[in-house]
Amino acid sequence: MNAFIHTSSDARDAHVAMSRLARAGAPVIRFGRWLRETSRRNAVINELDRLSDRELADIGLSRGEIRSVFVMSGRDGR
Repeated sequence: MNAFIHTSSDARDAHVAMSRLARAGAPVIRFGRWLRETSRRNAVINELDRLSDRELADIGLSRGEIRSVFVMSGRDGR
């Protein structure tokens, strides 16, 4: 019976440790997501920048509106 209690305590301690580790890692995960999203956003902006003014007009954009697409969608357009 004593071994069972000890094992249960070890499991609980391991769970607490993993929970703390998960909370500590959350900012790193959020930063990774932000970095990935920024990279994707910049790729789209660069692709739109390569289009001619005529091609942009065909899809209903002017050159000055490219970044505002991201601001309107709730993303930072910088």
